Amino acid sequence: MGEQPVWKYAFASVMVTISTLGFARMSYGILMPFMKDSLSLSYEQAGMLATTNSIGYLGMVLFAGILAAKWGSRKLVVLGTFIVALSLMYLASVHSYGAALTGMALLGIGTAFTYTPLVNIIVGWFPHRRGLMIGFMVSGLGLGTLISSTLVPFFTTWFELEGWRQLWFFYGILSVLSTLTALLILRDPPVPLLNEGQKKQSLWKEVYLHKRVLLVAGIYGLIGFAYLIPQSFLFSFILEAGINPYQAGQIMALGGIMSIFSGPLWGSISDKIGRKRSLLITLIIGSFSMVLPVVFPAALGFIISQFLWGVTVVGMLSLIQALSTEQIHPSYAPIALGYVTIYFAAGQLLGPGLGGWIIDNVGGIPAALLLCAGLLLIAFLMSFKMEKRSVEQPVAESFVHSPKTTNP
Repeated sequence: MGEQPVWKYAFASVMVTISTLGFARMSYGILMPFMKDSLSLSYEQAGMLATTNSIGYLGMVLFAGILAAKWGSRKLVVLGTFIVALSLMYLASVHSYGAALTGMALLGIGTAFTYTPLVNIIVGWFPHRRGLMIGFMVSGLGLGTLISSTLVPFFTTWFELEGWRQLWFFYGILSVLSTLTALLILRDPPVPLLNEGQKKQSLWKEVYLHKRVLLVAGIYGLIGFAYLIPQSFLFSFILEAGINPYQAGQIMALGGIMSIFSGPLWGSISDKIGRKRSLLITLIIGSFSMVLPVVFPAALGFIISQFLWGVTVVGMLSLIQALSTEQIHPSYAPIALGYVTIYFAAGQLLGPGLGGWIIDNVGGIPAALLLCAGLLLIAFLMSFKMEKRSVEQPVAESFVHSPKTTNP
């Protein structure tokens, strides 16, 4: 197996995740107040837009592994990123709730085609640095959020009520560049071979009903349920607290800045103290960060909350993804990642919609943030059941090159 240039793959991965996680998923929460007013939406409808994104993701992530095996992960990453780019530009033109639902569903489909195959590529090329590489990859989420938080005040000043449309289009143009980057840099990795005994094992036994995989899937589902709630509604809560849009954008940008470093930070920490202990730390800090603005809804409370949330949210995502690939034989790792991602997507499906309903009918945005904190606390308690040692990754493994693999 030829060594691949780490920095090139890290750069390409970050570019793709800026588009598919930063722009296609996380930026909606920042643009939502302006879309909500422009399209005359309720909070429940605004939440359903984020939920529809998750429906598109969940509906297609089931097929992502199959298509990646047939076409190669690289082709799927390029296709998915291009779908995201077109969908972002389409959202700039919507004038109705139904049209916005279509755009959000397409974003989810593009992300499903992209994210899991991208993890397959970097884990395949860098199996012994997977924590660090997944951390770099997921840092694109923070960069996308930072870009969105920084640009929103300027675009809404320049274009007033239509600034959100110009931003969606700008994100689409940047995502075309991400598509070209993936096309030029990424290559499919070689595939590790199973021995004869492993070939006889049932996939259901080895992955789908595997105790450790199911535990990781449950924790990942709870994180998915929780993490889109603040991304969808926290910016609105800051505005409701009387903070002007420019300052609110700066506060959200702080979370984006910290999340850039969160993935690599916790990936490297987990290499030293273990993934289980690292995950426990990130979950308890993340839960506390959601309670803080509820009990202290002032500028300082939001700043501390965003600092803590930013420094942990991407870390918990990268840690759980790394854990999912370490519970079973490396050849099953892509299947396990795709499988646990279904639980994550199902959680995302519930989070924003239920959060919007709670805001409209129960206790406003603070109640939704407390729901997020409670879900992360449950995930924290479940993580204690996780074994400290995962399946040992083979030092020397037989590999067969994918027919789609070519050297850069």
